[in-house]
Amino acid sequence: MYQPKFQISPELMGLLTEATELKAWINQAVVDVPWLPALQRDTAARLAHSSTAIEGNPLALPEVEALARGEATGAPEKAAHEVKNYLAAMRWVWNKKAGDAVTEKELLHLHALLTAKVLESGQSGRYKSKSNRVIDHKGRTIYTPPGPDRAKPLTQELLSWINGAEAGKHHPVIVNGVAHHQLVSIHPFSDGNGRIARSLGVWLLYTRGFDTQHLFALDEFYEVDRQRYYDKIQQARDLDGDLGFWLEYAAEGVVETLKKTRDRIVSLQVTAKAPRMRLTKRQEDVLRFLRDKGRAKTPDIEAAFGFTRARVGQIIKPLVDAGLVIREGQTRATTYRLA
Repeated sequence: MYQPKFQISPELMGLLTEATELKAWINQAVVDVPWLPALQRDTAARLAHSSTAIEGNPLALPEVEALARGEATGAPEKAAHEVKNYLAAMRWVWNKKAGDAVTEKELLHLHALLTAKVLESGQSGRYKSKSNRVIDHKGRTIYTPPGPDRAKPLTQELLSWINGAEAGKHHPVIVNGVAHHQLVSIHPFSDGNGRIARSLGVWLLYTRGFDTQHLFALDEFYEVDRQRYYDKIQQARDLDGDLGFWLEYAAEGVVETLKKTRDRIVSLQVTAKAPRMRLTKRQEDVLRFLRDKGRAKTPDIEAAFGFTRARVGQIIKPLVDAGLVIREGQTRATTYRLA
């Protein structure tokens, strides 16, 4: 039976407390926020970009956002499939019910979603049949996972722990960190092990009530300093499986991600006067622009974003109608400001 090894240090306890406080603030702040769907769409794109980038996907965030909107980008076929697969995986995870157990069948299905049209059908959604290894940028082996005969039983042991009573006593951030590290260390699939380990972490934060609004793009933290991410994973292995430092790192990632989420909500500085309105990303950008400028004319907005005059009108009019933006003057002298 799998039994993770770690101690809750004062550092880890402080991070868990801070994460809990930030999460509570965010949940309260977005109760009536009209731009919540836009934030959720943006989070999904950022997750897809950062998690696939860690594995070497070359697409930039704007390309990923375009794929998320269903637009053609001319991206390499495999790279596009990896991104679309991650977006599909997040939609699937976010449609799960909070509190649901993580079953082996569903974990294999998640892998199939992440690797569709990327791996051969006999490998997608199935345990590996051959040994694999983790190599560094110079092609040197830095970690040899358990063989294919151990992939299934070790994964089943991890799932038993995740769904068991002991994990239920721990903070969701700890369960996220333990599951992430153990699954990527088992390396049970021929490919996609990093992506599914991080996806499982997102899944657990949601089902255990820690990201009910789907706003935490945690993988961005890992992607910003990939070498530190790899080093922290390996550090726990070098310490005979002691996860203490890894969990501190994972908790730090959650705290930093929550701070960014909080700051983004605060930066809008718009009251929820139009609870039925759902902002687009462009409208959100324009609101921030008006916040920073104080007042702006149509040509200012055209120049800042490369919009046509007609496009500015399409973006601004719903904001004016909703009372979020005030229009002053007529024709070219018209100025806009936040309500």
